[in-house]
Amino acid sequence: MKKIFVALFAFLTIGVALFANEDPTIDPRIVSAFQKEFSFAKDARWEMKGDFAQVRFSINDQGFVAWYNANAELVSTARNILYMQLPLSVIRSLENGYDDASFSNIIEVTRDNETFYQIEAEKKNKTLLLKASPGGSISVIKKIK
Repeated sequence: MKKIFVALFAFLTIGVALFANEDPTIDPRIVSAFQKEFSFAKDARWEMKGDFAQVRFSINDQGFVAWYNANAELVSTARNILYMQLPLSVIRSLENGYDDASFSNIIEVTRDNETFYQIEAEKKNKTLLLKASPGGSISVIKKIK
């Protein structure tokens, strides 16, 4: 009976270790840094994107993406948000500067301790990618169509 428990424990330990980092190309230091920073995250899915390790995960059923550099440092985080979750100053700027436009693909990005918002604005078959600061300053990043 004792051998069965030992074998079961070994099987579970190996299984947890294998599934904790599904992508063996991700540096274990990066996975460890992520687990310390986001200990409450669920459903982590890893992928290498150039020189960065990207992890998609959820917190309280909200999806997030984080990027880590080769030194296991958190570089950036992002999450999709709704229009009404934007700061009021951004909403006012959008309403004043882009009246009659529809807004979609709103992403809150945090990089270098700075938060900003990327927003797609579509009006009359033109789509712009906008960048908004929390204070309401808006700039065009690029024209999509």
